[in-house]
Amino acid sequence: MLETPANAKTQIREAVADIGARGLDAVVVAVEDALAQAWLMERRGVLSPREVPDFIDSVVNVLKKIAPPPPKKVKFSDPLRRILPLSEDRVKTATDVTLLILALSQVGDFTEVTDKKRKDYELFMDDWRRMIWESAKITDWTKYRALAPAEERMLEGRLSRTSALAILEATQKRRVDNISPIPDVSMLGCARCGGFRGRDRVRCATCKGTFCTRCLGPTADLCLADYAVRYAPIDADSRQKVFAEVRALLKEYKLDPYTRNDAFARALKEMGVDVTFQDAALLEGQESDGPHGRVKFLIRDRESPTTKRALFGAMARNHFRGKGADPDPLRNELFVDFCMGLQIEDALRATASAGK
Repeated sequence: MLETPANAKTQIREAVADIGARGLDAVVVAVEDALAQAWLMERRGVLSPREVPDFIDSVVNVLKKIAPPPPKKVKFSDPLRRILPLSEDRVKTATDVTLLILALSQVGDFTEVTDKKRKDYELFMDDWRRMIWESAKITDWTKYRALAPAEERMLEGRLSRTSALAILEATQKRRVDNISPIPDVSMLGCARCGGFRGRDRVRCATCKGTFCTRCLGPTADLCLADYAVRYAPIDADSRQKVFAEVRALLKEYKLDPYTRNDAFARALKEMGVDVTFQDAALLEGQESDGPHGRVKFLIRDRESPTTKRALFGAMARNHFRGKGADPDPLRNELFVDFCMGLQIEDALRATASAGK
């Protein structure tokens, strides 16, 4: 039983280094076992979302030694690449390697990873698939799906091999025509509806379940106690006043959680906050005093929920500052959660009704 992500990386590194003596079958089993335990670490909180990108980068760099990209030029002077055999019984295990890497990619915080690096991960998935096909002598997707049946895997959550195969097939086609779309599917099933549609997954801070955005965000009967406990200290009249002010601001500046960052920057500039997108800035943004009584806000330009929350947070602080109100972190959180589309009103109303 591995205890830390470093142990998992060490197991993968040692297995790949000893591939000549152990054979590809044994290496695939060791890699899959290390990734499965890394997934369990992430579920238990040992591997944090911010540590996931570095973990995946280390794993991919090691696995490229046995699944290298195709050469750009073929030179007859180069030695022939040795293709190690992979038994058909281990095709499913090798496919689960991509399944677990894709699942970790979904739950990790990749806002600091460049687009080029994410593209490299996508190409590696196809290189690994190509290695499986060459080693197991697979020639088409029909045989591949027969050897790696599209069934779910239970591993502290329902992981879908069907989704992994769909992404692998789309990636192969995109590598050929550079236009095929990647399906918007998830490796991890929603804890409420059980579906795999939609890549985005959100983890509830209360029950620790992983939900699709459709179930977690706009659903009033999910983790109501969390919202009730968090915002109960704010009286009902104050909450309603904040909600009304939020609606007016969102309507005036045409903002929502899916608006692009440049629209946020224009709206905040009108409010007196100068937003500067900078790669060296903190992920959650950094606020400071600017000239002529304005406020400077530095943040990374990432189209992600983390960035949207930070921009809404800057809007909340500026709004209450303009009203002369004392700083109140809880009130700012209420402002931001309502901006992000969480049905806080319905949640609090339903909880109050249940208590009567």
